[in-house]
Amino acid sequence: MSLLLRIVNGMWTKGSMKLKVLVAVSLLVIVPVAVFGGIAYLVAENAVSEEVGKANRETVKQVQERIDEKLITLDKIALQHAFNPNFKEFLSLSNPYENPEKARDVMTVLTSMEGLISDANAVSLYMTQQKLLVSPSQGVTDLGKLDPDLRKRLEAKASELENGRPYFLTDRKSESRLPRGGSHVVTYVRKLPVSVLDQPMGYLIIELNDRAFFDVFSHMTLGSSGEMLIATPSGNIFSDWNKNLLGPDLHSPLIQKLLATTKPEDRFSEKIDGRTMLVNYLQSSYSGWKYISVLPVEELTGHFDWIKQMMIGLGLFLIAVSLLAVFWLSRSFFGLWHGLLELLRRGGREHPAPAAGRLNEFGLIRHYVETLHRTNDELEKQVEDSMPLLRTHFLRRVLNEAMKEEELGQRFGYYGLPMEGRYYAVMCLELDDLRGQTEQDLNLFGYAVNNIAREVISHHAEGAVFQTGTEQTAVILNLGGEETSAHDAQAAVFSVAEELHRVIGELLKVTVTIGIGRCYPCRTRIRSSYREAKEALEFQLVEGNDKVIFIGSMLPQRSAFFYPAEQELTVVTGLKLCRLEQIRQGTDQFAAKLTACGRQASVDHIQQSFVQLVAASLKTLFELDPEGGPKLFPYNLYQRLAQLKTGDAIVQWLGTEVYPAMVAHISGFRNQRQRKTMEKVLQFIHEHYDEDLSQPMLADLVSLPGSQFSSMFKEETGMTLTDYIIAYRMDRAKELLVTTDLKVGDIADRLSYNNAQNFIRVFKRICGITPGEYRTQHASSDRAG
Repeated sequence: MSLLLRIVNGMWTKGSMKLKVLVAVSLLVIVPVAVFGGIAYLVAENAVSEEVGKANRETVKQVQERIDEKLITLDKIALQHAFNPNFKEFLSLSNPYENPEKARDVMTVLTSMEGLISDANAVSLYMTQQKLLVSPSQGVTDLGKLDPDLRKRLEAKASELENGRPYFLTDRKSESRLPRGGSHVVTYVRKLPVSVLDQPMGYLIIELNDRAFFDVFSHMTLGSSGEMLIATPSGNIFSDWNKNLLGPDLHSPLIQKLLATTKPEDRFSEKIDGRTMLVNYLQSSYSGWKYISVLPVEELTGHFDWIKQMMIGLGLFLIAVSLLAVFWLSRSFFGLWHGLLELLRRGGREHPAPAAGRLNEFGLIRHYVETLHRTNDELEKQVEDSMPLLRTHFLRRVLNEAMKEEELGQRFGYYGLPMEGRYYAVMCLELDDLRGQTEQDLNLFGYAVNNIAREVISHHAEGAVFQTGTEQTAVILNLGGEETSAHDAQAAVFSVAEELHRVIGELLKVTVTIGIGRCYPCRTRIRSSYREAKEALEFQLVEGNDKVIFIGSMLPQRSAFFYPAEQELTVVTGLKLCRLEQIRQGTDQFAAKLTACGRQASVDHIQQSFVQLVAASLKTLFELDPEGGPKLFPYNLYQRLAQLKTGDAIVQWLGTEVYPAMVAHISGFRNQRQRKTMEKVLQFIHEHYDEDLSQPMLADLVSLPGSQFSSMFKEETGMTLTDYIIAYRMDRAKELLVTTDLKVGDIADRLSYNNAQNFIRVFKRICGITPGEYRTQHASSDRAG
């Protein structure tokens, strides 16, 4: 610092007035630059916090929607079973024991409901007139097993029922000495009979444990230390006992404040135990439950803290230098600063110069400017390193949040997502049956799926691949030009999904289920396609795993058109039996059924029907030959199908090019497999001809039914199994008679004949002479030779 002061003093005493003014102005300019730099940083930091706050709010909304969906599904299941006439008949009985059969029917319905409802602790029936409780586990009992508060509420006819609502939700929490301990039980109650005009004869009571709801929000990402709570109208709170940002006893003033508020939604910052928290609050309009998320702000800006500290330190340093220069140039403070510097020097606190050697004013300015440039470069590098995370965060917003077309266009350009195609569609990939895998294995699988998806998609269309969860990957596809129809775009998406499904299975040796949403001609509908893709994944319950599921096939648009499923079955059966004529007849009938629909069947309907027929045929081919089937056609069948404009052209192409190739391939594959099977049987006979051989034993050897084995053996060898074994044994007998001196009886024993007479009789029937005559004849021939 003393060196800097000596430099400034020298320039001031020896330099011209113009140079003095320039130095003073240059140093003073640093002050507003530093101030505006700090303001710009604070604005950028607030913008980042705002973006993360919106993402956190969307996470809370997803949790609320998923839990509401669980409660709505529960109500649908309960309502569906509530219409069962067995309930009304059983509740009408004055004594439930007088009709055991009706009681058994009611028990069956309650047991079925327990199986259908996930995380259900118990399903029971409360009989109001008889004051009895019926459950599958306890049978018919008194009301001692019923929660006293719930019993009191039902007997008093709760306000929900008096106001016409046939059901209500209530919850309670068990006592525990541990912080946040105890379990939660949510109870769903529905009046029976269902009609609002009938007086209640009983109530369906379904108890759910908190695992049904905790599993939803415990897997949502709220940073490494974020916390989520659910507060019910009764004052109970669902929470994760592993996290305690709001205190272990859940008596935080913040919680009490949110429980008392009447706002449906809010987002704000709050100081809790000296830490600033970002709070999101949302109330469900369906259940009245309040969803609260708390996230430390320091987690959002932690990786920017060192930049902030460096910027503040640099700004303070520049401000100090500017003020020091101003005071120094005024000359009136020179003595004071000189004395202060001497005091600091004596105390051993000398400040080093910013650079080696003596620097003038311009050298100092250049040094500070270079420092600012380095800081700016470091900031740019930080943003560049964070770009993948920011891009993924933006794409998740696109899937879950409504955005304007103009904003989407700007953001797509900023994040380097060149999607200029006409149509947009979303696919959701979910790896099947990964239970038991470690978190590291799940991350490796997710990383591999992302890389495979990017590689496959790059050959067909523009797009983006990113993970929406630990086991789920989303793919946004952008494809098609101005002349591309919606049907052609959808067929292309389906083709990409099938290729992706096949490649992942071959490379990772795991199964994957892919849900496909519809194609839309604008970016603002990407959100709709994503919801459809997720909905398609839910049909795994019906379709099973390892499938490519298109939402249009699961939830077709309303139309009088129907799909000729019977004719498709004819074609698939003919393909399995290798009957080309049956396949051609089935294809003709398939096309005739579509044509018979007249104007009710649109072009898209007909083309989509043929796409589904080709998909069913390829599925049959791949099941029969998993290795060679996918390599049969050198081109993409779906793309070729999209190029054909008439139904006659499609039928001709299927009958002359596609199905003949499939039948020939399947027939050749089966012949080759049959030949290998018979070679295995013949080799076994040649190695074990001296043992007892039977048709059942050899059929079991190659895992074939007896009748099929017999016909296949005769087709390959031209004789029956018994004749072949006898003929081979006689050949071996001839060899032994000529090359050894074994007695005929010994040879018969070696060939597994019970006695020599049977052997001699069979040998004479096959060869025309006895074994002794055969040996004598060949011995004479050898001597004559």
